[in-house]
Amino acid sequence: MLELDTVALRWQLALDANERALDAAAPVLATAELAHLRGDLVEERRQAKEGLGRLAEATGFRPAPWLSLVTISSQMLGLPGALTASLFDLDGVLTDSGVVHASAWAAAVDGLLQRVAERDGRHFIPFDRGEDYLNYIDGRPRLEGVHAFLDSRGIRLPEGKPGDRADAETAHGLARRKGEALERSLHHRGIAAVPGARRYLEATGHAGLKRGIVSASATALPMLELAGLATLVEDCVDAEVIRAEQLLPRPAPDVLLAACRRLGADPSQAVTFTPTSAGVEAGLAAGLIVVGVGEGERAERLRGSGAEQIVPSLAALLDRRLGSD
Repeated sequence: MLELDTVALRWQLALDANERALDAAAPVLATAELAHLRGDLVEERRQAKEGLGRLAEATGFRPAPWLSLVTISSQMLGLPGALTASLFDLDGVLTDSGVVHASAWAAAVDGLLQRVAERDGRHFIPFDRGEDYLNYIDGRPRLEGVHAFLDSRGIRLPEGKPGDRADAETAHGLARRKGEALERSLHHRGIAAVPGARRYLEATGHAGLKRGIVSASATALPMLELAGLATLVEDCVDAEVIRAEQLLPRPAPDVLLAACRRLGADPSQAVTFTPTSAGVEAGLAAGLIVVGVGEGERAERLRGSGAEQIVPSLAALLDRRLGSD
């Protein structure tokens, strides 16, 4: 398939470079000549945008690639200047995949919780897709999430082995059960991008920042593809990378530092967008600019973890001139 998002990015960067060149040459150009050249550039932007739109329509490329009619800066993204890289959490920042993950965890563990309650004569308390997911699962590798949640309920299971079947009463079996429940949910429900996330990713790339995904999920890349965002990022540090490079999960800074290395960015010139306290702590430890993403109780948790800037969504950061086609 013709990949027009990258074409749009390169065109945007070239047009913006022309704009900056005109700004630099302004002192030595006659007023009339400068006005003429600026008019030509405005027309070139318009024609490029229309041409991309026609090409997208002819090839069935959806959604149509975006080209801004103004030069994009970091400030228009709600960020300080001199940044070279941006790191995004997947769940809750770019996609609604946290809802799908939480549902898969409930499907995986509620049967176990029911059996334990019956065996021990306890009241059955199902997995809470809000509190339990946020407190024990969100942002953790899958097996670590299994242990954190079971510990919270005072349940002990044998560790088992990575090859355990989904019906095995082991920690690895439960992790596999969650993975299979997630696959079923993705097949039936799919994944959606959070409103404004696609435009923010586009604008970030058009401002010249490299874009990376950081996620403890083993399904980060498939979820990006389902949400239609895979062509808008340059790299992804996910469960596979974490395992291969033996990175400590957040709140340790390892994952973010690895993402910066892969993007060729100094951490002091990078920003991380995260909805979790562990993500905030990792960003501060790594020396990145940290933007917490969340509302209500989640926002309070982010503030308590040290996030100085908190927004309800990426769309809230975007300059209004970039928010529409």
